[in-house]
Amino acid sequence: MALVAALSAWDDTPSTSVEGAKRYDELSRATQLVHEWLYPKDIASTTTEAPRTSETPEQAAALRYLTVERGCTAELFKDFLDMVHARFYLVRRDIGRYMGRLQETEALSVVVQTDEVMKEMLERLVLWQRTWGLPLRRFNDAKLLNTYTSTFQSLLHASLPPKFLDYLHTFLTASLASVSTSFTDAPAPPAHGDLLQSVPMPHRKIPPPSPHLARLAIFLRYSSTFMNVALAEIERVAKEEAEKGWDVRCLSRARQRVGDGVVNWLAGMMEGQGHGLEAVQVAMRSMFSRFDYYLCKCFFEIRTDELFSIIIDYPESISALEDLRECLFKVDQRTLLVEKLQAANLKRLLHPGADTKDVLAQYISTIRCLRILDPPGVLLHKVAGPIRAHLRDRPDTIKHIVAALVDGEELQDENEVGGLLRQGNDDVEDFSDPKWEPEPVDAAPEFRSGKAGDIVSTLVSIYETREVIITELQILLAQRLLAVKDYDAVKEIRIIELLKLRFGEQALQVCDVMLKDMADSKRIDDRIQGDIKTSLHPLILSNRFWPDIQISSLHLPPKLQALQRDYEAAFNQFKPDKHLRWMQHLGTARLRLEMEDRVIEAEADPVQAAIAEMLESQAEWTVSDLAERLDLPDKMVRDGLVFWTGFGLVKEDKGGKWRLLEREE
Repeated sequence: MALVAALSAWDDTPSTSVEGAKRYDELSRATQLVHEWLYPKDIASTTTEAPRTSETPEQAAALRYLTVERGCTAELFKDFLDMVHARFYLVRRDIGRYMGRLQETEALSVVVQTDEVMKEMLERLVLWQRTWGLPLRRFNDAKLLNTYTSTFQSLLHASLPPKFLDYLHTFLTASLASVSTSFTDAPAPPAHGDLLQSVPMPHRKIPPPSPHLARLAIFLRYSSTFMNVALAEIERVAKEEAEKGWDVRCLSRARQRVGDGVVNWLAGMMEGQGHGLEAVQVAMRSMFSRFDYYLCKCFFEIRTDELFSIIIDYPESISALEDLRECLFKVDQRTLLVEKLQAANLKRLLHPGADTKDVLAQYISTIRCLRILDPPGVLLHKVAGPIRAHLRDRPDTIKHIVAALVDGEELQDENEVGGLLRQGNDDVEDFSDPKWEPEPVDAAPEFRSGKAGDIVSTLVSIYETREVIITELQILLAQRLLAVKDYDAVKEIRIIELLKLRFGEQALQVCDVMLKDMADSKRIDDRIQGDIKTSLHPLILSNRFWPDIQISSLHLPPKLQALQRDYEAAFNQFKPDKHLRWMQHLGTARLRLEMEDRVIEAEADPVQAAIAEMLESQAEWTVSDLAERLDLPDKMVRDGLVFWTGFGLVKEDKGGKWRLLEREE
């Protein structure tokens, strides 16, 4: 030992006096007493080795002699550290005993017992550290205490087995979970801002799960474990809050829980290290930012996995989109969002089994949702490409687009507020526009040319020319006008006027002619009804301006033919230079059928009306006989008979004949 070496060196000095020998004996005796006092005792021993709370008077006198008179403090402290190293097997023995108990509780899967054993183990280790270092207080030198503490802790951490990290992780996780649960019912903060704004300063004081974590430097030594526990808790909070649905803002509530729980839990750990409140707040600001980033990253991953379904539920899911927009700004993983949404579209939307109407509705919702996430439209431009190509390849896409323009409620607002659709070179950028902005850095080269002003423009731009849309518009409007009753086309007039705002007056001139035919037909019918009383009210079309209408082979029964002849004769007197060509299969008829025990009133098409008249002349028919008489396909006749079956007018017998039911069965 250091002091023994010093004594040996002193013994080598030439001296034969009795006084010198006496001083040597005194020094040896004092050294022995101090060593006995400093010797690291076994705190588990019940023998004389058990530690004492204070030194004996002889030991105190020996300590003063060696430190004050002889100046041997450094040598005594070095000897003490050597003894700590030599006796540390006692601590390792205790560690092994507690690790065995932890393994037993792990096998039983009892978390509560694991926490209790961990707390007892930490308290025991602190007792070893405090008991062995207690004699050093008499040296009145803080440096010696600090050196001993760091030495003891270094030996301790070197003695802890790798499995200790797993138990520490379980211990900390249970502690943080209990803290986080206590703040679950706290009121949610405003739905914006970051973690720094949501966490009150000064923070709520949360004591650490054990004060000995700081005393044994476990917080500093295993800071990565503490951080992993904190991040795992943040991930759990994000998942738990996200599961509450898409109709409420969840991110702000999760931020509040992370601030009240995780942040203040770690701040309590740092205060346990002896740092003041202000120092803790300054030291943890970067940690706050990291936690908020990780929380947004967790939310981003959850919501992007759900994005396809969120788009389906729009606008009910607008709160989830606002949370996702905030997370996207924070984590800036736009490419990942595009990849996930494209993969979901390919799996759930862009396949032959999906109806074109559903694909188009999802595309419209995608446009609206991605505009919330990214107003410039770069994300939409990247996601929309495969959807647009898929729609372009479907033969019925145009019909559904036109139907959405005319009848779809989701596009009515767009038609009312949108301006004239761009075409030709209208996509060229106007740099003189005060609202002009440069392209985003992640925009594709063709981004500007593919950018549409509104949803209608985006849908129309699926095709290279809008003429196909206009042609289909004319066909659909013609079908609607042909179905109008009593010449009341007010709704169709409003639709055409709105579409003129989008496509221009010239593009819909044909539709204006159709509307004029409606007005002229009413005027002509009013004139003819003044000459003859007839139940026939035809719509008279200009042949060149209406879409081609397929001529039917329907041969009307005599009663209906008579109505047409009378009306045509009256028309020829009013318009002698024109003649009528009847579209026998178009139109509707209001029928009142008087049976023996009931009256049937129905609105039928010409084929169904002709079948009803044929039943009046003959009560029993086969499908083939009736089809031959009306000059129609068998299927069309059978469909007409099935229509009257719903009113209880006819019934099919086992022989394949259809029989009129004068009395209801």
